[in-house]
Parts: sequence; C-alpha cells; structure tokens
Amino acid sequence: MSGEGILRGGPLIHAPLEFRLRSGGALSKDSALITCPKCEAPCFIRRSTRVTATVKHLHAHCTNTGCGHTFMSEIVFVHSFNPGLIHRPDLDLPQCPAEQIPHVLPPSRDGPDDDSQISMFASA
Repeated sequence: MSGEGILRGGPLIHAPLEFRLRSGGALSKDSALITCPKCEAPCFIRRSTRVTATVKHLHAHCTNTGCGHTFMSEIVFVHSFNPGLIHRPDLDLPQCPAEQIPHVLPPSRDGPDDDSQISMFASA
C-alpha cells in the first residue's frame, strides 16, 4: 500500500473559521441568520422545510468544528410593519402595534449641523 487514504494519529490544529459576509470585512457573527445555542458560532442552514405560511423549520450545522452541533430551529412570523400591496384575505397576518413601528426621521432643519456629514449645498 502506498499510504493513501490512511489517517495518521497526531494533534489537531486550531483553525477557526472566520465568516466575513458583511461589507467592509466585518465579522458576520453578530448578524448571522442563526447562531449555535451551545457555542454561539455562525451556523450553516443545510435544509429548510416550510411548515405553514408563517412557520419554517431550519436544519442547521454549527461551523465550529470543535462543537459540531446539528439542530433544528424554527422561524416564526411575528407581525407586519407595513402590510404591503398584495391583499391575501386567506392569510391573517397581525399588524405591529403603532407605538412599536420603527421610524427613521430626517435630521431637523433647525438643529445644529453635523460636521461628519457631507452637504450637497455647502459652499466650497
């Protein structure tokens, strides 16, 4: 035998995976779709199954080779911020309470200028 395909005993090396899925090279751990409940590493979603119109099951695999946790998680619809333009009377989707809807307001015209913002109308 030439030794091909034979595993040799020896110490494992430490080679952590780094997921850089966000622009600018930031780590995706804080914004990954799902994290491992045991070690908090990002997880691959291997398969998903739609259970109902508002529930989906995810079969996930932890990317941390030292953990290797595989598990099922569930994504559940909570509420709509904006009902959208398609009317579905057969689907009863709850609306978000008005006081919880996130609002992004433009800066006040009467407030102080923000020196870190570029103005299109500033004189040169």
